[in-house]
Amino acid sequence: MTKQQKVFSALGRFFKNLFTKNIVLKVVALLFAIMLWGYVLSVENPEYIKRVRDVEISIVGESSLNARGLMLVTRDIGTTDVDILCKINKHSELDESRVTCMVDLSNRAISLDSDEDSKTITVDVQVDVASDYGTVQSIEVPSVELEIARLSSRNNVQVSVKTSGSLPEGFTVEVPQNLSLSMRGEKSMLDRIVRGEATVDLSTFPVNDPSTLANTYDLVLPVRFYDSSNILLEGITSSDGEAFTVNVRAVVRAYREFDIIPSIQMLEEGYTWDYSLSRSKVILYGDRTTLNRIDVITTETITATPEMHNTPIAVDLILPEGVETTSGFNKTITVTMMVTEITDSKTVAVPITYRNIGQDLSLTDSTVTTVDVTIFGPISALKAYDTSRISAYVDLNGYSEGIHNLPIRFSYDGAIAYLTFEPATETATVELIAEQTD
Repeated sequence: MTKQQKVFSALGRFFKNLFTKNIVLKVVALLFAIMLWGYVLSVENPEYIKRVRDVEISIVGESSLNARGLMLVTRDIGTTDVDILCKINKHSELDESRVTCMVDLSNRAISLDSDEDSKTITVDVQVDVASDYGTVQSIEVPSVELEIARLSSRNNVQVSVKTSGSLPEGFTVEVPQNLSLSMRGEKSMLDRIVRGEATVDLSTFPVNDPSTLANTYDLVLPVRFYDSSNILLEGITSSDGEAFTVNVRAVVRAYREFDIIPSIQMLEEGYTWDYSLSRSKVILYGDRTTLNRIDVITTETITATPEMHNTPIAVDLILPEGVETTSGFNKTITVTMMVTEITDSKTVAVPITYRNIGQDLSLTDSTVTTVDVTIFGPISALKAYDTSRISAYVDLNGYSEGIHNLPIRFSYDGAIAYLTFEPATETATVELIAEQTD
């Protein structure tokens, strides 16, 4: 080691020991540094460049573009970094909130040629820094490309409303079938639209809580648009860049289907009735508890008379309180009445007469003398009919001595068409013997 090197080595060890082992000197050095930094900030306050990152680029003056029948297609133009020469005492405060980056369309003479639906233009990015926060030195994105298009309006675009998913048993939803939409947007896209469609997602309703499911839901739904080939058109927005929506009111109601049983009274005894209905069931809506208390739906009372044979009668349904029907529901139904007399039967013993007994022949004492006959028919006819008009006989003409099984013949004098007769037996066994001579 040379002499010069030894001197520098010794000085190095001296200063090292001075600053590492002398605590008082350390404190003094710290205080001196703080005073020096305070002097720099308050007196000198030098300027340094600070890079402010990710400043959003906004668009202004779009209304002037719309006034010329044009609209902006490009919406998201991103962010940029900006270098700003700033006083050192402002560095900590300078961030993206102090810097504005924008493209201004209000003073641009933008137009489309007659054969153009859209085109791309280049616009400079303007930077503005809040007062006392320095001056702009450079910007990472000095200009942006924007697509503009011809602006157009359409009225009464038909939008169908559909549902997806399902509701629990006993609930139904009512939504408007079709809506119309007025649109203002990119002409080339609007011209392709044939129809729109909005979907109500039933799974978003409180389907797991029947107590709150029945309700009115006011929804704002996005609209999907289709062309004449039923192809979905993507990226259709309004002149202000928003997606098109429709307001849909969905009404969820609890319901039950009920049988209709007409209320019928018969003032005269001895009659029964049957009927047919123009509508045998009805769907009612209301609170589930109220619906569950209802058994059937009846009608205004119908007074049945014997003259009713396939007679149509218009009556109103009687709907319990707390339930309702669909809008425009007709609560009048037609009941076709068919009244008939109650049928009965009675049995009478009819004497049997034996006719045309051959000469020198006689019947034995065991011959059957009566036969039971049952009469069927309406009660009033049974009461009015004289049973003495029924006669029974056995014709012995041509039969000789011996035992014969012969038919019993009947005569129903004065019988009417709606009475029927049924004998208990239809044959009689007779014995013919020769008469004894003295």
